[in-house]
Amino acid sequence: MKILIAYDQKLVAECLKIYLAQHEHSEIIGMVNNGENSLEAIADLRPDIVIFEFKLWSIKYIDYMSNLNLNFPHLKILVISELISQELMVKIMPFINGYIVKSCSAEKIFIAIQEIKSSGKYLCPKALDKFFSCSKSEQNNSSLTRREKQILGSWITEETHNAVATSLNISESTVRTHLKNIREKLGSINHLQMMIYACQHNLISDKHKPICPNCRFSVSAAY
Repeated sequence: MKILIAYDQKLVAECLKIYLAQHEHSEIIGMVNNGENSLEAIADLRPDIVIFEFKLWSIKYIDYMSNLNLNFPHLKILVISELISQELMVKIMPFINGYIVKSCSAEKIFIAIQEIKSSGKYLCPKALDKFFSCSKSEQNNSSLTRREKQILGSWITEETHNAVATSLNISESTVRTHLKNIREKLGSINHLQMMIYACQHNLISDKHKPICPNCRFSVSAAY
């Protein structure tokens, strides 16, 4: 995998280069300062993945990552920075493939690259906790009815609303109504956060594996 390192701190970038050079499947094809034109470097070098090291996070990077997605749709992006807020993380994740907090071990970088290559997304455990923090959901856990919990667990593992309805022997409109009520009770959390919530509260059936710390989604135990 061809890797370009874009950095704020050259010392950190040099350490990344040395570490990644130890792995035979990693080829460092260049290093560029974030203050320079990294878009030009990406266009010239055509990396498979860009590792962005940021000293201080800025809201401007959201537009920058969005622009990268538009110009290089097949490019993989891994961000390394200090831990940012959940609000910023939710905004940036649609445009990047991985996020690692600087306080994580160096080993997580190689794990992230492998995960991004095979499954498309990676969050280190510290970022995962931040991204999927469900404090409001925890407060509202007791307000979900038994039927709502059944529907949420089935909705996570089934492919369609009709499949949920069939598995629970209810109508599809009933499923939609319950899901609407669930969202109102849990607050403004997205599909991914609902998956984590269902796993954390043991709502996923035994025939499915739980969501692992490396941000893989639940899959059939027969997989």
